[in-house]
Amino acid sequence: MNDEEKGLTPEEFPEVLDQDESAAAAEGAGVAAVGDEAFQEELQNLQQEITRFKELYLRKLADFDNYRKRQEREMGEFRRYAKAELMRDCLPVLDNLERALAVPGGDGSGLREGVELVLKQFKEVLGRHGLAEVDPIDQPFDPTQHEAISRNEAPGVSEPTVVQVLQKGYVMGERLIRPALVIVAVPLTVAAQDVPEPDSEESNGQDHRN
Repeated sequence: MNDEEKGLTPEEFPEVLDQDESAAAAEGAGVAAVGDEAFQEELQNLQQEITRFKELYLRKLADFDNYRKRQEREMGEFRRYAKAELMRDCLPVLDNLERALAVPGGDGSGLREGVELVLKQFKEVLGRHGLAEVDPIDQPFDPTQHEAISRNEAPGVSEPTVVQVLQKGYVMGERLIRPALVIVAVPLTVAAQDVPEPDSEESNGQDHRN
């Protein structure tokens, strides 16, 4: 029997055990090193992704800020051009007013005709820009379009009806610009709450008249 076939003596056991533990430790260290390297690589990839998304976010934020500023600039230019168009259309009205006032004095009929012509022209200009009158004479009272400053009970009316317009109202498209100031006739049996009382000085109507 050769030396390899001989059994180990008790004295040789600790040395063999130490060798096995060293080999296992070395193998574990190698596995840990490989795992740590993979972790570091994954961490680096994640950091690169974070940096890329941060740059993308900042770029999009800058693009949106530029878009917002461009929109504000374009809206400002649009408002200026819209006003310029209206003012340009009003210039002939001013010209005619000046011509009417430049007519030599007389019986006043020429001045009246000139003012009537200017008024007609001015209404046409405003109409082209979407402004329309609210003249509700003899129409049912509509609190969304009219502002009653007086109401009078009257026979012969079946519902609150506008009998006099003191100041015309105006709408632009479907938007009310100014309500019409009206006097309303109500049936004798209509309760007071069916038609608003005339507004006081603190009412919204006062603001419209201003």
